[in-house]
Amino acid sequence: MPHGDTTPAEGSRHFATAFRLAVGGLFGCGVSQLFLYLRPGAYGGPFLVEWQRYFWLALYYEMLGVWLLSLPFFAFWLMRYRRPVGGRLAGWLLRAQAAVLSLNLFLSQLDHEVLRFLGIRLGFSFAATYVRAGTVTDSLFYDALREDAGGPFVSLALLIAVPALYAWWGARQVVPGRQMPSRGSPGFTAALVLALVPLLAPANGWRMATSEFRLRKVEPVVVALAIDAVHGFEDLAEPADFVRLSAAYQERWLRESADKAWRFPDARRPYLREPTSPPPAAEGEPWNVILIQLETLRGRDVGHLDPERRPSPTPYLDSLARSGRAAAFSRASSFAQPSINALFAVHCSITPHSRRYITAFTQTELYCLPNALRRRGYRAEMFNAGDTDWDGATWWLGRWYDDLRRYPGAREHDRPVFRAAAARIRELGASGRPFLASVVSVTNHTPFTSKEPALDIAGDRTPGERILNTTHYTDDVLREFVGSLEDEPWFARTIVVIYGDHGFNLGEHGGTPGEVNLYREGVWVPLVIAGAHPRLPRAVIAEPASLLDIAPTLADMLGLRETNPWLGHSLLSAERGRSFNFVARDIVLAEDGGRTLVTDPRTGTERLYDRERDWLQRRPLAVARPQHEALARQATDAARLNDYLLRRNAVWSPREP
Repeated sequence: MPHGDTTPAEGSRHFATAFRLAVGGLFGCGVSQLFLYLRPGAYGGPFLVEWQRYFWLALYYEMLGVWLLSLPFFAFWLMRYRRPVGGRLAGWLLRAQAAVLSLNLFLSQLDHEVLRFLGIRLGFSFAATYVRAGTVTDSLFYDALREDAGGPFVSLALLIAVPALYAWWGARQVVPGRQMPSRGSPGFTAALVLALVPLLAPANGWRMATSEFRLRKVEPVVVALAIDAVHGFEDLAEPADFVRLSAAYQERWLRESADKAWRFPDARRPYLREPTSPPPAAEGEPWNVILIQLETLRGRDVGHLDPERRPSPTPYLDSLARSGRAAAFSRASSFAQPSINALFAVHCSITPHSRRYITAFTQTELYCLPNALRRRGYRAEMFNAGDTDWDGATWWLGRWYDDLRRYPGAREHDRPVFRAAAARIRELGASGRPFLASVVSVTNHTPFTSKEPALDIAGDRTPGERILNTTHYTDDVLREFVGSLEDEPWFARTIVVIYGDHGFNLGEHGGTPGEVNLYREGVWVPLVIAGAHPRLPRAVIAEPASLLDIAPTLADMLGLRETNPWLGHSLLSAERGRSFNFVARDIVLAEDGGRTLVTDPRTGTERLYDRERDWLQRRPLAVARPQHEALARQATDAARLNDYLLRRNAVWSPREP
């Protein structure tokens, strides 16, 4: 429709063109998705191992983005459905819609390439982090495009071609003679239905995604940008009290450590600490390490932790904890759901970000246990029963481990995965080279579907019953796995660490089961360290511990005394009354001395408990205002510092040894 054509036509004709533009925009999004999922990742290998679980949902969910952007145009034409609209105004509006959808395609394609190269979504946070002086040089950008395993410079070509082709096609729709004639237009009701069909996308998309993680991975770029903005950008700016926050962290860490021979040398990286005494002399051959992360293993469902639980769903883990061959920490805390909180806390001794998933900070350098061990000649392999693409962990695991083994054919059934892991670990042990092997379970995950009904010890009507069955199954898989390795000659010099990744809310403090909270049921997990190491205390230990302590404890046992940014402490000489702080969105958990402060997620009110006498948090204390405020401030201060250091890549310097 040329600008000079002012011939009026009914809105129904223009609605038909607007709808055709939207369908074309959705088709362009589909083409962009095909190039994302069917090309190799930027550095080789598939973009996602189980891409079929995401592709169709992503394609379907693109409807929401296109509909949101087209809604103002649809609404205008529907309001003017049987009324004439001047050709000049109609042409301007239709071209505007085509331009908006072209921009959406450009941003979608850019988002896909950011995902392929950096493992994160496009957003304002991405721009603030990466698009600044010194982050990405022209030469690095050129080299990355040239060496793209998906084709040299194909990313750049797609970034230009996909939106440009749509813009060309869209312009051709907005010309005289291409407007659908009125007699062929759908009726008002049909037009309304056609315009609002994508409204189903949010509800159906959530149902099909089955989790926020999968939703975040496939949502259209316009929604990703909006959610990024909602999360805020407070952590981009250095806190005005940065010096005070750093000093408070360092003073507390030293006060709670039995080992005082450390100093903090870097004012810009307050977590970084270096030893002021030499490492202990090496004792014989290196020790192997096996880490076993067990899905949703609640402290409340473990017999040696909660005597009220009868019969115990975990007879094997209970026997190991009490065998005199292990240290079992009966008051260990995790960082609640999701599982990547535990993955990073255990591997890198780092607290999660308070508002964003830590996997998004791919620009941030972390120093993690596998890195430290591989530098000393260890072979590091992970065996994961879950979908590491789901939560963005694959990008990180590929940098920590020599090999990441996934088992999509097992369909989240732990036993075949643990058997395959045991077979490979026997090969690692026979090689004579020290190794780190990590095994991650998944079966004990909501909705807690029993895999071997013969092992069930409860009913299957409620989550509280079903989780007992899947916990018992997990325990039996663990029994078989460890038992299959115990007779190997290298097992005598192997440290086995078993821990739950997080708890699970079954309504113990009200609310909907499955809702994330930081009450004891959400964060309390078992932690058992077994082996013949001479410095390992062999008992059930009631002092507070957390998943942050695993990497420092293993480093202590293995004689790794070096500069690191780890927040945890060695548990070989546990101190009394260690603090524990975490903020998840607006939920606060602060534990110090004999008190626990926790935010109730339903009401937003803060509750105070006796940490020693009321571990299960059944009897709230009267709030003592000064103590209450000091506890809350300690947790929020720690979160402000941690959020800033993660966002600004100020945790660890790769120049450190």
